[in-house]
This record gives sequence, structure tokens and C-alpha cells, in this order.
Amino acid sequence: MPHWTSPQQLVELEAFYEKARASPESFNDEEFLAHINRAFFPTNCWAFAEAAFAIIAPGCAMRPHLVRQLIVSPIQAMIAGGLENPNDIFAQGTATATKFIFGTEPTPEGKKWLLEEWPRVQEVAIQVFHEQWQAMLPK
Repeated sequence: MPHWTSPQQLVELEAFYEKARASPESFNDEEFLAHINRAFFPTNCWAFAEAAFAIIAPGCAMRPHLVRQLIVSPIQAMIAGGLENPNDIFAQGTATATKFIFGTEPTPEGKKWLLEEWPRVQEVAIQVFHEQWQAMLPK
């Protein structure tokens, strides 16, 4: 039974994740990232951060070597939403797995990744935070 029933982007992403699980070699990294990026939908910063974590978490579990690229979206949203301390990003990812507020509940696989693996990528996530912070500063 599908986990996501709306919006359509998530329904399509869940179907893609099923295909990628069944046949990982069928999709190169570029195609994999493109499918995930197409699933994002417009909303406010904090709802987007939560949805982005839910969207990327299964992809991070399937392709850990893409974590650095995939975590950019939720980190950008948190910075845009006013987050200034990079240490606070971990609570946001964990909260997505335990008490989602805005309606994009992570899949069971995504929850597992957010609770078990997300805290383990702290050094990379803080680097990404600082890179994105610098990129968002006025030139």
C-alpha cells in the first residue's frame, strides 16, 4: 500500500523509490537526483524543510554517497526560515521523523534514516550549512 497519496509529486516519487529499490542499477545518480528534485512543491520555509527531509530521507538511505547533495534543500529552507545556528538543523530532521507538523510524513524507511543516520552526518551537514549560509549572503 502506498504511503503517500498526495500531492501527485510524492505519489510519483514513491513509485520511483520502489523501482529504485527493486533495481538500483536502473538509475544513475543524475536520474536519481532528478526524480527527487521533481518531488518538491511550493510552500513556506518550515513546511518545505519538513517535506524536504521526508522526500530526501529514503534517497539518502538508498544512496548514502548522495547525502551531501540531498541535504542542501532542507538546509537552505531552514536558513531562509531564520535558522542561524547550524547545530539546530539536527533537531529539525529528527522532528520530521517523530512529530511532523505540516503533513508530509516520512516513509518508514525515511523515518529510520532520519533517526539513525541523520545524526551521523553532522560534520557534513554543518559544512553544507556554512556553504549555504555564505551563498545566501548579499554580494
